[in-house]
Amino acid sequence: MLRPEHTTVSRVWCEVAIVALAAFAIAGGCDWFNDPSQVNLPPDTTITACPSSWLVPPGDDVTVEWEGSDPDGQVVEYEWTFDDTLGGTTTETSMLIEAVEEGTHTFTVASVDNDGEVDASPAECTFTASLGDYVERVVLCELLTTKICPNCWVADYALVRSLHEFGRENLSVVSYHYSPPPDPLNTEEVSDRCDWYYTFFDIATVFPVTIFEGLTADDGAADTTSTIVAYRMQIEARQAIGSPVSIELDGEIDGGRGSVTATVRVHHQLTGGPHTLRMMVVEDGIDDGTHIVNFVVRDILEEEPLAVGAPGDFISVTRDFVIDGWNPQNLDVVAFVQDDTSAEILQSGRLLTEQ
Repeated sequence: MLRPEHTTVSRVWCEVAIVALAAFAIAGGCDWFNDPSQVNLPPDTTITACPSSWLVPPGDDVTVEWEGSDPDGQVVEYEWTFDDTLGGTTTETSMLIEAVEEGTHTFTVASVDNDGEVDASPAECTFTASLGDYVERVVLCELLTTKICPNCWVADYALVRSLHEFGRENLSVVSYHYSPPPDPLNTEEVSDRCDWYYTFFDIATVFPVTIFEGLTADDGAADTTSTIVAYRMQIEARQAIGSPVSIELDGEIDGGRGSVTATVRVHHQLTGGPHTLRMMVVEDGIDDGTHIVNFVVRDILEEEPLAVGAPGDFISVTRDFVIDGWNPQNLDVVAFVQDDTSAEILQSGRLLTEQ
């Protein structure tokens, strides 16, 4: 309770304080003292579509999309720039950029509200137009063999040694057991695969024949030393050439069944073609009664034509299979992309690289 003698003094100090605060507010020192409806809030802009997650082939058209909002009014137009060389205003919420040149590009857009205020933090879309970069190659060796063959085991052994030398992360191997002559490890689809190669290379049906990357056919295997050396030269030659695609494999082999998903990603513009993704279930360590043979193709899964070709494109393909009396501990899946016109293997990969 104020004492009587203090009442006048207190009233005077209150009046002084009110006058001072009012003067401060009128001078613009405190917005909360003003009418909130008179404060203009800035607009905001968001990019909703931008090709930033993939490479754009040079010469292609690019579309950028965006949206704007204003908390206390409405957006009436947008200010935009492209590579700091072009710019303007538009009332649209998308823009087509035609025939982009090779390189990295930046598009910015800022909302403008009905009070003329511009978004101080424009939305930005940055993308790259490029044919892309090549990636490391996993070389594929395909062995055409059969049980009644006196030196086919030499080629098999040379490929085992090659696999140890280069590692499963750098080398894939499959072997096709042909029939006739009779081979219990043969299937009709395996013979069809061999016949396709014999026709493509226009060579007689001889064994063994090792196909490197679908490009060269090395027939015969006189002795282990010379064969290992010959295979090494072929593998190293292909390793030195980058691949335009990569292959990632994921899956499991368990309980009498298997499943594998292969994802093919394009890193450099594909040429030639048509291209096909092929996947094969292979088994190691099989006793055929004469030798221990490896990389035996047990099942050729349904192939997939590739409808991708531009950098950044990708496709994922899943295939299931039944384990038909094979040893699941020795099974693997090899996938590869092949140009069906030239027979060139663009890339390969293995599922169980930890074996």
